Amino acid sequence: MPDTKKLSPAAVGVSGLLGVFALLLYLVQLVTLTDLAGSDPAGNAYAQAYGAIEIILLWILLCALTLIAFFKGAMPKPAAVAAFILVPASGFIAFEALELLSRPYQPPHLWPLIIPASVPPLVVVYCFWALLPRLRTALPARPFGVAVWGLVFVICAAIVPFDKIRNAADERDAAVIEKYEADYARLPADAPLWDWAPFFNSRNSTKVNEILERVKKLDRRQADAELMLERGDFPLRYIGALDLTPTPALCDRARALLRKRVAPLVLTEPESKPFRAIAEDVSDALAAMRWLIGYDCDATAEVAAWETMVKGYKDPAYDVYELRDLRDPKNLGNIVRNYPERFSQLTQKAHLRAWLSFEDKKEYHDQALAGARQLEHRIADAVEMLRAGGEGGPWTVLRLLPVLDLEATPALCGTALAELHKELARIHRPQPDQPMSYKELLDRLGTGDQFGALVWLASHGCDAEAGLTEAEDLIRTYQTSPASAAMLDRLAKLRRAK
Repeated sequence: MPDTKKLSPAAVGVSGLLGVFALLLYLVQLVTLTDLAGSDPAGNAYAQAYGAIEIILLWILLCALTLIAFFKGAMPKPAAVAAFILVPASGFIAFEALELLSRPYQPPHLWPLIIPASVPPLVVVYCFWALLPRLRTALPARPFGVAVWGLVFVICAAIVPFDKIRNAADERDAAVIEKYEADYARLPADAPLWDWAPFFNSRNSTKVNEILERVKKLDRRQADAELMLERGDFPLRYIGALDLTPTPALCDRARALLRKRVAPLVLTEPESKPFRAIAEDVSDALAAMRWLIGYDCDATAEVAAWETMVKGYKDPAYDVYELRDLRDPKNLGNIVRNYPERFSQLTQKAHLRAWLSFEDKKEYHDQALAGARQLEHRIADAVEMLRAGGEGGPWTVLRLLPVLDLEATPALCGTALAELHKELARIHRPQPDQPMSYKELLDRLGTGDQFGALVWLASHGCDAEAGLTEAEDLIRTYQTSPASAAMLDRLAKLRRAK
């Protein structure tokens, strides 16, 4: 029978507009669904939420197009029945595909993307076929309808094997985890490091951290690590997580292993492989080289070798810039000079901040201060800490000024007084009708050590007149007490002494 359904310009216009919106949503959806697990947990959760919203909006547009095509176009009743069943059903199945795509590192990997990628174009094409007489003339109704809706059905049905594949993968993972836990439970507490190393390969970061803490208590870990480095089976990523001592022997063996690992990764034909093929190897090496260089092991030659190798791959990641920056001479020994993990790693080359980082630990308090007082560069370090700002550094210096045996140089006086001004200026000045105790002032200051620092600076020849005045004015805004009177008297004597 000839097609007698006339063209509806209004319906075609509205459908065209909906089709444009659907196309935009479709493209955005594909981008989102291909990268649902490429960030941290919070970022992945956002991506999955956006993916769900995009599916909902896109399928609403598809349903609207289907209704317009049915009422204003020439959609055969059998095709309409199929459309009214399959379009909403495919939306629910797209959500199941979203769930599978949220773990693309497991089978069936990205294959479920076929569903949200294939169904929308088929639905849109069929709806415009129903609305446009010229298309209906070119494509016979029954074969075209059977082809489109049959294909939609087959694509949607693919979710069943995809689910089975994922369930099988989950069962395998569960079996692996069960074996992992059983093997881990049987591991002796004094097992060699190479028996512990396989357990580092877990996606459970909490479990890995637990294992690393146990390994740190092994007396044999240093010797085992050096042996593993020599024979080439040491997990480089964890060299900085095992509380190892960066001895010359460990340094030399780690550098040798880095050279050994980079050699087979060098491409004979530049850009013949993508960077992702070596991303994990580079990440492991970077972690090791960062630690080695930070602990004064000069691995810059190895860094350069890895950087050169990485540049030979297609689309290298940010790692190449990290490798470049790691060659900066200022990085050599940066950790051991500034942020050593153990008190035993401190030397006379260590920064004042490194020594003072152990001052608040009872077992190291006296030794840390004694060592800090012996540093020839302690004054310059103190000035640097005061100028650096941020949390901890300036306050630590001000608090310990009286016990660090420092010389009141112009630089130290200027930076310390400027930092004290910032400390005192931020403190609330109560109004006369809202009196506050002197103890509350000390609480707001922390411990009141700012006044002790000011006294030290003024009594050691610094021009602290402005600071003394500011401190006196601040104290007088609080209620008088024996302690506040004593402090005011002390500050006044310093002023008179000038």
